[in-house]
Amino acid sequence: MKKLQCCTLAAVVLAGLAQAQSLKVVNAASFLENQALTPGSIISIFGTEIAISTAQAGDPEHLPVQLGDVTVKIGNTPLALFYTSPSQVNAMIPSTVAAGNFTLTLVSGRGTFSAPVTISPVGAPGIFSIFGTGTRDGAILNALTFSPGPFTVTTHGAPTYLAIYVTGLDLSVAPAVHIGGVAVPVSFYGAAPCCAGLEQINVELPKALAGAGRVEVAITAAGAVSNVVEAVILPSPGEGDFPPSGENVPRDREIAEVVWIPGTSQALVSDEADDVLRVVDLQAKQVNAVMDLPTGSEPTAIAVNPAGTLAVVAERNNGGVAVIDLARRSVTAQIPTGGGPSAVAIAGNIAVVANEDSDTASLIDLTSGLVKATLVCGRGPRGVAVDAANGLAYVTEEDGGAITVIDLAGMGVSRRIDLGVNSRPRAIALMRSLGLALVSEPSGEPAGTAVVVNLADGSVSSTGVQLADGGSAGTIAADANTAFFADQTGASVTAAVVSLNGGAVSLTQQQIKVGLGPRSLAVDRLDNLLLVANEGDGTIVLVSLANYQIVGRINAVHVPGEPESEDDHNDRGQAHNEPSVTSVAPTTIAPGSQVTLVVHGANLAGATGLAFVDPSTLPGNGKGRGNGHSGDHSGGPFGNSDPAFTVSAVTVNAAGTGLSAVVNLAAQAQPGTRVVRVITPNGESSFVSTDGDIITITGGGGKDQ
Repeated sequence: MKKLQCCTLAAVVLAGLAQAQSLKVVNAASFLENQALTPGSIISIFGTEIAISTAQAGDPEHLPVQLGDVTVKIGNTPLALFYTSPSQVNAMIPSTVAAGNFTLTLVSGRGTFSAPVTISPVGAPGIFSIFGTGTRDGAILNALTFSPGPFTVTTHGAPTYLAIYVTGLDLSVAPAVHIGGVAVPVSFYGAAPCCAGLEQINVELPKALAGAGRVEVAITAAGAVSNVVEAVILPSPGEGDFPPSGENVPRDREIAEVVWIPGTSQALVSDEADDVLRVVDLQAKQVNAVMDLPTGSEPTAIAVNPAGTLAVVAERNNGGVAVIDLARRSVTAQIPTGGGPSAVAIAGNIAVVANEDSDTASLIDLTSGLVKATLVCGRGPRGVAVDAANGLAYVTEEDGGAITVIDLAGMGVSRRIDLGVNSRPRAIALMRSLGLALVSEPSGEPAGTAVVVNLADGSVSSTGVQLADGGSAGTIAADANTAFFADQTGASVTAAVVSLNGGAVSLTQQQIKVGLGPRSLAVDRLDNLLLVANEGDGTIVLVSLANYQIVGRINAVHVPGEPESEDDHNDRGQAHNEPSVTSVAPTTIAPGSQVTLVVHGANLAGATGLAFVDPSTLPGNGKGRGNGHSGDHSGGPFGNSDPAFTVSAVTVNAAGTGLSAVVNLAAQAQPGTRVVRVITPNGESSFVSTDGDIITITGGGGKDQ
């Protein structure tokens, strides 16, 4: 396997997205603190007002030692610079720097800054992510086509090879790579050709991973485990109930999480690609309603209050959560929390949200809709469990290797439970009757184990979990003294009765084959069912808790009334809460003018803005498999919003049937029709042209008025 050109990764290396809060020096891919740095690796230096301006190296293969007004040294050795800004500097440690403790010194027009650093010949490698945060989707390409994911296990009929981009990799020994907990063959590891300090690892995707869905990717090198990123592994074409239309072709519907609505025979399912929630009737065994969320929000985790009246949905790409009135099946609030919210739980009137990208947990008062506290956690908060009776919340730090324990009454961190330097905890489930927490370790060492935490004293042990194909448990659900472990790569769930014998934990286990990519689990106590969300085949599997037999299988990507083969975003149009536009006035606007636009329609409550879409930018009206979509209303199947329009002073009537807004049109605007779309907490109105949602730009644009 040849080394591939990776210039598309240069932006990730040259400029990260993390925001500085205090001076620190970290691996530029993982951002893991309190770890030794390695010679030849790329680092990020965070601070406040540490440079006057922003500058970027023109050639990432040949770097300057002075960039803008900044120079950096470790001891007396200058560092090559990729990027400088007032809050962040990215640099490369020369391979000639010896091991030891040093002072890093940064000199700029703002002054001289310093920090202690430890240089070690061996350290934990960092995997770059496409968001520049070291979390979520990894900087991973198909090594043959140079395309990002999702991936199938074959490309042009041959095995798929992936290229994973890292820094700080010890090249003296072969790294081990785990995808979904499965060890995958490494075909190449070494320096990447595009950028100084960047390494790449090429791996082969085994056939056993087909249809695993969104799984973790981690690297172990010289005994150290990297940060955790993610990749989506699709079924092969023709495989399962919901195959892609071709190799490495994205699907427009990817189910993420299932939760039971207490007191009912209904469940909610989030779809991270379609940006909707689906309501599933567990008795009729079908989807019976759809709820829209904002385009590009990537809804993942869901929590429902004990009364079954309210849900909170983590919108991973929106940096916040949606609060949903389940009786009205509509979004009542969009609440910003932090970067990459990936898990949520409800205790009483408080929602606890784990913000994976920003290393925080948000505590939301569900009565006021206000964030009452934002607490600093360790690196990569990933899972949340709450003990409402004792007023505690437990947040796993996936890359921090620990659990943050939160006092909900005092709204502060009460303690931190360390799980070990190579621990990579993901999901957490509480077994209150036993005084235990079980924590999954899909990327930790060794595979096939769960961490056991004594909730009273914080002591930690581990126990083996019987899983298929050498994988590792992802999601965990608990019911009384039984725990359920989802094995995405093994297409199965392990049911384990947990018992304590003299303080030692033992599991009596049974495997249940459920289908491709079981990603999420929930317990339906009314119908005595385990609900399994299979991302790979798009189904919800119903497992009897009486005998662990499968008693039903529900198509969770299909809405009654549409062809079952459809894989597009058209089910959004069937949503009960979808905003709609029936008329706009005025219907014409001249370049360089200002008007008060009045819009009539339905479900317009909470509108925050308008988009004006040029119909010519719509790629086939958004139909067909594999169409992307954008959360900024600019591109994808939802068209390009014309930047010539500026909108302010949006007001909506109490019924949500009408709004007004001040609209300014630039003098350079081009004539033609635009579809008026209303942006609300419940998503956006249709991009399809109708008689009522068109405004026409008159005259000729392009000159000053």
